[in-house]
Amino acid sequence: MEDPTTIALHLTFFGTLGVAFLMFLGLFLVFAATLVIAGVGRLAAVVVMAVAGLGKGRPAAKPGPARPAKAKAAASAKPAKKEPALSPEWTAAVARADARAAARAKAEAGPAVRVSVRELPSPDAPVRDITEVSALVESATDSNGTLGTVPRAFQKPPMPAAKSLLDTGSLVSLHGNLQAGKAKQQAQERKAG
Repeated sequence: MEDPTTIALHLTFFGTLGVAFLMFLGLFLVFAATLVIAGVGRLAAVVVMAVAGLGKGRPAAKPGPARPAKAKAAASAKPAKKEPALSPEWTAAVARADARAAARAKAEAGPAVRVSVRELPSPDAPVRDITEVSALVESATDSNGTLGTVPRAFQKPPMPAAKSLLDTGSLVSLHGNLQAGKAKQQAQERKAG
């Protein structure tokens, strides 16, 4: 005979599987019933609309006085909708603004730098013999008209200002630095001793 706890565990496991299967069947049947009810409702609505003449077919004729043919012709002869047009003053103002923007862009643009091959020194010439550089090189090294100053990349950045130490209660924070703190402590010991 097997251990009773093993039998209980097997019964619990298979019981759980059985309950899960029954729940699955129940939900499947509820879902299927919902679809069937929705389909029957739709079919009934289509049948009622077809019988009443409100479906996709020709609508049922409504009794009432007939309209004269002249009224139909007048209703169908509506004037066409006007297309929106820009006012001449507005288009002229836009054209003036565009002309001002083009003139401003042309004024802000620097003169074209043209360097011919004749202006460049010979590649075989030694560097110490070159006394003048071309306008293109000179304008590239110019930073706002201050030729001759050291470029920013070669300047040493300034040292940051000394920051005060945090007061943590240590000797360094109490006495400023460790050496001064030791000297002060030794001086106090000499006085005491």
